[in-house]
This record gives sequence, structure tokens and C-alpha cells, in this order.
Amino acid sequence: MLTAVVQAVRGKAPFDLLIRNIQIVNVYNSSIAPGCIGVVGEHIVYVGPLEPDLHARRVIDGQGRYALPGFVDSHMHLESSMLAPAHFARIALGCGTTTVAADPHEIGNVMGLEGVRALVEACEGLPLRTLVMAPSTIPSAPGYEGSGYEVGAGEMDRLLDLPGVWGLGEVMDFNAVADGEERILSVIERARRRHCLLDGHASLLTGARLQAFRATGIDSDHTTNSPEKLREELALGFTVQVQESMLSEEMVRAMNEAPVQDRICLVTDDVPLHRLMRDGHLNHVVEKAISLGLEPVRAIRFATINAAQRLRLYDVGGLAPGMAADVQLVEDIRRPRPVFLLRGGEVIVEEGRFLPRLPVVIPPILRESTMDIGPVREEDFRIRVEVPNRFPGGRGKANLIGQDGVGVRTKRVERTLKLEPEENGSSEVRTEKLLKMAVFNRYGKNRRGLALVDGMDGVTGAVALTYGHDCHNLTVFGGNDADMALAANAVIEAGGGLCTVQGGKVRHRISLPLAGLMCDLPPEELLGQMEELLEHCREMGFRHRNLLTFLTVMPLAVSPEIKCTDMGLLDVAHKKFLPLVEGIEEDG
Repeated sequence: MLTAVVQAVRGKAPFDLLIRNIQIVNVYNSSIAPGCIGVVGEHIVYVGPLEPDLHARRVIDGQGRYALPGFVDSHMHLESSMLAPAHFARIALGCGTTTVAADPHEIGNVMGLEGVRALVEACEGLPLRTLVMAPSTIPSAPGYEGSGYEVGAGEMDRLLDLPGVWGLGEVMDFNAVADGEERILSVIERARRRHCLLDGHASLLTGARLQAFRATGIDSDHTTNSPEKLREELALGFTVQVQESMLSEEMVRAMNEAPVQDRICLVTDDVPLHRLMRDGHLNHVVEKAISLGLEPVRAIRFATINAAQRLRLYDVGGLAPGMAADVQLVEDIRRPRPVFLLRGGEVIVEEGRFLPRLPVVIPPILRESTMDIGPVREEDFRIRVEVPNRFPGGRGKANLIGQDGVGVRTKRVERTLKLEPEENGSSEVRTEKLLKMAVFNRYGKNRRGLALVDGMDGVTGAVALTYGHDCHNLTVFGGNDADMALAANAVIEAGGGLCTVQGGKVRHRISLPLAGLMCDLPPEELLGQMEELLEHCREMGFRHRNLLTFLTVMPLAVSPEIKCTDMGLLDVAHKKFLPLVEGIEEDG
């Protein structure tokens, strides 16, 4: 093989493929120069000017297009797309992504070790190079939510033993790490013994607490949300993985000016289906960063060689001899979308057409029911508080989840609500037009958490879903108890998924039979169903710029500041539960 490589470079044997008439984007020296790329087998063997003695079995005319390395996403979650891995691979490859580091934290929460094993199996043989990380923090906030699995030191050993697992997935319980809690430190220690990658999530840490987090060996963070945090983390040796929601002109300016350029990456983290299909994958993050002022070749570097080096893939991420033949040709470097794509020397996209037929492999265990929950009743949504005997009615200060209709960061909001007269030792809270939220444990624990949401008054109907973050319990939002109960039960009957109800009728239902997270429908068909469901939500009065993200993040126990889990209303920053109603006073 090496003889054929050397002979081809010297012009004494043909390349398997020669891509000529291209503008080569060099991520090593930040240059763009005309030339050609020669490929033998799965690797690039020549990058430079087209010499007269170079020839090939097949020649591609690049027509002056830019040649970029395939994009490398160093932190993402496959399940967030709702797609079976083969369907996700088709869309991501069509966007120029050739490598992903997938943290199956979502399916791990639902199905544990066997779910992770099944996801690895479903990814085998796909042209999308998929490195699977071992989910480290299940549940993401122990003691504050319930999941279908728990990861301790022993479970981490078994996860890391699975073939195809590459490293430790994001450590989300950052406060527990900074506080020195033995449970999470023992998990990290098992991964450290294997000298594998250690991924982090340190959204609220700074100063000494961030240093304690870094001292455990965790050396990446994808929740860096300010230029100050970017500079602090780079100075501590973190690889900073910037996702789309963290991009701003100020952040991009800091990225351009950073004295250390090899430890900044662009990542997707979570890409819901409609954004994946409408906007793209990592190419969209690159495009947005450039539009905000990131220098284009720098943006390409952050999405290719930097990410590959982070993942210890030393023959991926650049266009140079000896590197994997992951090459995309794009018309516009500022809006990259491949019209031609190689992955490991195989032609994947040609003239914008996706060529391979990808078999959709669904291990049987993924179709097993994960809904260990009985029927839901209207009474389950009523908010009641304990009051003295013969309480005549009155009022109380309610703690609400405040949201602004734009982002996912919430805050505590207080409202005074009316209380009905005492009945059987409690009083019902008059919620009027407030949006109500309920989270039901779907893993056999008979419990629920209730909350009220500020800033979305007057919703009619209800929406229920098992697709969310991270525990994927059954979450229901609505303006009346009857529609909420009907929506919840429709999702339970479907084995997981999403459903809208209005006026006592099921209007839209999407079944996600694979762990209540994914399905094997073609992406285009699933997208149509999802857009109809979200449009119906808007018609019912759900108002948010990123509505699906809002619905899925509201039960996330590590998302600041106030959220609701199956155990109740949670102050995330202070790790304590809040009463729904306090400061109760009688009328008169």
C-alpha cells in the first residue's frame, strides 16, 4: 500500500482519485491556495499544484470551489434529532459533517447500559465516523430528579468496556464535582485510570470552584457563555467548545483575539430535527460564527482540526498527505454546504446528491417499552396546599418559573394567587390563566412535580412529551387539567412521543417508540409531523422563539435557574426545592 502511495505522488502510478481546480483551505497555516488533492485508498497522499505527470483513475473537476476538511463535531447528542442513527447520518453528512463525538446521555438515562450498547450497534458501519462517549452523570442531578438508570463507579467501568466507547461523556453535576462529592469523583476516577477523554459541563463555575473542576482532569466545557469565561477557561487549559446559542459579537471577538487558538472548537451539542433539516448541522454553527465576525478560515479550523485533535484523531481534520480523505467542496466558504463530499475516500455526495443507501439498523431492545407509568387523571394536575382546619379561603405567594419567550434561562417570579376554602386539610390554588406544568416519573416511581410558568398566560389546550432533557420523564404543559390528562395518556399509550390536545380532542401525536426519544421514520416525514405539532402549539398560545427547546429544557435539573422535575420545583443554582405556594393568609 505504501509503495502505491509513494509511486502515485511521484507520478509513477495513478491516484485512485484526483480532485483538481480547487481552492484549498489550509487549516495548518490559515491560507487558501489553488491546487489539487490526490487520494489513494482512504487517505490523502498529495496536496499541492497540479503537476503534468500526476494522473488518476478518476479525475474530479472542482470548478474553482473551496476544498475543506470534513467537519468534526466534538460534542453532540444523536438522540436530540429524534432520528434513527442512519437517518441522522444521512442529513449530517449532507451538511459536511464527517465525524461526531456522540454522548448518548439521553438514551442512557432511559435504558442504561443496554441502551448505550444498542446505540453503538445502530451506528456501526455508517459512513459517519461516530465516537460514542460513556454518559457520566445519570441522573444529571441525583436527589433532585428520577431517571431510568443510575451511573456509579461500577456502571462506568461497564460502560467504558463497551466496544466503540471513546471516553467519558460530559460531567454535568458540576457543583458536586466542585464540592468534592465522592459519588461523582469515583466515576471520574474510573475514567482517569484508562487515560481516556474527560468531557465537562461547567456552566456556573468560576474562580476556585472552576479550578477544582479542572483539577479532576476534566478539560473541556461546552457551556462557555461569555468572553470572560472563555478567557478564564483557556487560561486553565480547557478546550472550549462553543455552541450556537453561546455565539455573539462579543464572544466572536474574544475568539478572534484569543492568544491560544488550538483549544477552541465549534460544536452543535443539541440540534432538534427542524433546525437540523432547515438550517443544517455544524456547517450552520460555522456560518453563524462567520456572520458575527469570526474570520472564515479560523471558523473552519475550529470545526475541523481543533476538534479532531481534541478527540485524539490525529489523521482527521486537515487536508494534508497522510490524513484521512474527508474532503468537502463548497461554493461559498462563508456558507458551507457540500456539493461534493468524500469520507475516507468514499464519494458520499456528488453534485449535491447523497449517493450511499444506508441501512436503518434498529436493535430490537430499542423497541421495548420504557413507559412504566399508569394512567394520568385530571386530579393529578390540581395544585393544593396544606392549610389549617376550617381555613375560609385566602391568598398565598406562589413561586413561578419566569421565562422571557426567548432563551432557556429562567428565574424565580412571585405572584399572589387566590386559595379556595379548606377541604380535607388542603386548599386548591386558583391558577386562573397561568400555564401549568407537570412532570411525571415514567420509570415506575409513582410521583410527579407541579409548577406554574410565568410569561405564557392564556394557553388553551395542552402538549405532552417524553422527549426532553435529560431524564426524559413525561412532561405536560397546559391551560386546563382535562386536556393535560388526555395529552399525557395519549403519549403513554403511544409508548412515548409528543402529543397536542385541544378541546378534549387529540390533534397531533408523534410516536417515538425507540425509548420514547427516537423513531425510524424518514427525516422528511418526521419533520412534517413536527412542524404541524409545533404550529398547533403556537395556535394554542405557546409563545417562545425556540418553542421545542423551551418545552424540553423546562424539566432539566441542571439548567439555571428555576426548573421543575418529577420531584418538584427546583432552584438549580442553590440545589433546593421551592414550595409552590408560601406566605398563606386568610381573607379578611
